Amino acid sequence: MTRGFADAAIESLRSAAPDGRAGAADGAGEIDCAVLRVADAAGGATVIVERAGGGVRASCSCGRPGCSHLRVAAKAFLGPQPAAASSPPRPSDLSAAPPDPAAAATGSSPADLASVLGGLLDALIEDGVGAGSERVDSAIESLVRSLRGADTYGLHRSIADLRRELSTATPSPDRVLRAVEVLAATRDALDAAAHSAQRTAHGEMSPSAVLALLVGRDVPLAEAEIRQDMSLLEIARNSARTPFGYRREERFLIDLATGARYAEMIPDPLDGAALGGPDRYRGSVGPFPRLIRGDLAAIEPGPDPRRIRLLQYRVELPVGADDLRRLPAWAASGVAALYADFVRLADAVGCPYPCFAVFAPARVVFRGGEAALLDAADRILPLARATAPDTCAAADRILARGRPELVIGHLLLYRNTLTLSPLAILIDLPRGERLLRLR
Repeated sequence: MTRGFADAAIESLRSAAPDGRAGAADGAGEIDCAVLRVADAAGGATVIVERAGGGVRASCSCGRPGCSHLRVAAKAFLGPQPAAASSPPRPSDLSAAPPDPAAAATGSSPADLASVLGGLLDALIEDGVGAGSERVDSAIESLVRSLRGADTYGLHRSIADLRRELSTATPSPDRVLRAVEVLAATRDALDAAAHSAQRTAHGEMSPSAVLALLVGRDVPLAEAEIRQDMSLLEIARNSARTPFGYRREERFLIDLATGARYAEMIPDPLDGAALGGPDRYRGSVGPFPRLIRGDLAAIEPGPDPRRIRLLQYRVELPVGADDLRRLPAWAASGVAALYADFVRLADAVGCPYPCFAVFAPARVVFRGGEAALLDAADRILPLARATAPDTCAAADRILARGRPELVIGHLLLYRNTLTLSPLAILIDLPRGERLLRLR
């Protein structure tokens, strides 16, 4: 940091004090430390600025490196000074820590987040993934730091998949490619948002809808659709640990009146600490499956299944057999229809992307103890064993016990073959129909 900035900051503090000396105990004229209270929407923080050699050093009580409080403090110090007094300061000059890129992940600058993603993609392309690379590891950690504490659910799955594969002795090229493709599509969506790009092709998702899917930011309630009196049946759950210090839960719901599908996305901190501010959506409560009477719900824009926040609701237990029997009416019965849904989403996103599916198979065949789903035209939908071996093995055991009515999960493309990663199964057992959760 330049001496000019230190002098300007100290002179600004001195001139702001009632006695012209910034509260110094004596008239020595050398201020070694100054304390500034910076207020913001979250309540504010205390910034301590200290003289350090030829410059100054700053720290903030909020604990976030390169936080906005430091930038506000820098502006406060330099505001009264003439522009020509010294070279323009940079916010990072107040601290040795890099600027906090989490601001980009909360929506202030899509271009900044796109730049961080671009650095990771460049490292992956130039260094490769087979032998490992410190540069790739550093780029991944930089991206993780940039998203910590931010609401970016869509990115978490790809980053978690990529880190898991790169930590193995023999990474799967297919899984690495899938994660990299999604990260590249996310960067493109952020670039489009940064440049206000418009897409006008018929049937294509809007840039904001693509961004909502890939990044998954919280949408202000003022921009959400408010609905009342909804009858929702939870049909699947998905839970996975993320690189961000919490477990991400997805709860998939179907509107029994319309067949519309929704997803609750809930961060569950692993250390028990609260995540986010007072407006953070904590999610609904209750066991699986649940029948939810949604008195008031906020539905965010985006692709199917749209994200939902249950603001006022009632849980009815147990789920009745009549409600379960209504589900097949909203399911796809043909593999061709699932392909069409998958292709439509992939075209909109710009790469193959997990597509939520509710499939009513005509029959199930077993080969070597492994199940495959068939439709009425004998088109096969295999299970995604390479991606989710544990849940597929559990599905094999359940499918062998009774007649499946629905298999619910995510469609994935693996080696040019469409597969289903199962999350739940509705099956007719001797004791009656049951909806069984696999994850």
